[in-house]
Amino acid sequence: MAKKHKHPEHVNHERWLVSYADFMTLLFAFFVVMFASSQVDSNKLGRFTESFTTAVTWNMFDSPGGYGMMAHDKAKGFVGDEPGEEDEDTKGKSKGAGAKDQEAKELKEKLESKLKEQKDLVSLKVIEAHGEIILRLPERLLFDVGAADIRPEGRNAVLLIAQELALHEVAVRVEGHTDSAPIHTDKFPSNWELSGARAMTVLRVITETHKMSPDRLSGAGYGQHHPIASNDSPEGRAQNRRVDLVVVIAGP
Repeated sequence: MAKKHKHPEHVNHERWLVSYADFMTLLFAFFVVMFASSQVDSNKLGRFTESFTTAVTWNMFDSPGGYGMMAHDKAKGFVGDEPGEEDEDTKGKSKGAGAKDQEAKELKEKLESKLKEQKDLVSLKVIEAHGEIILRLPERLLFDVGAADIRPEGRNAVLLIAQELALHEVAVRVEGHTDSAPIHTDKFPSNWELSGARAMTVLRVITETHKMSPDRLSGAGYGQHHPIASNDSPEGRAQNRRVDLVVVIAGP
């Protein structure tokens, strides 16, 4: 009887696809779970972002018991908000913004009436916008051209302003500005350095009065990049060379 010859078994070279498919399925499931767990409530995220921005902004020059404490409490309150709390927050913000605008207008009137009486401040401009007050001091009152050493009359003007601002719950940001004419000296390689040095000079005069808490003060140099007039004329360039004291109401 003839023996049956066994045919050699066919080797499946594609068995690895089964393992590969299983691996891809598990990997897909893993990323689906990770994606799902990363999703957050967009409303709560928006409230958190707004609260965080407010807190960071005021931490630069805020007092321990003023507006910064309110921002801190609000930031904590975003976790576990109760239904309807968002509407109450919106109403509170609108009411608070209106109160601050009114307070800013009243403060502007007080500053105008008191500071304009001083002969050293005849060139001072007082501007109210968006709940902030800008005290605009021209270069000719404070500094010589291309210099950051404050003039005596400029120093007197800053001292008078600091004494008045110290009577109010405000934060102050000192901003230095120049025109577009380039400067390149050993002391000031560019308008950035000049505007920053001028802002720091005015800030130092304010701190020397010891009437305003340093945590309510900050300074910045903007060079020629925030003009208020055209740099195409001498008059416009003169307006752009200035120091602005941006006064912010620090109440709730």
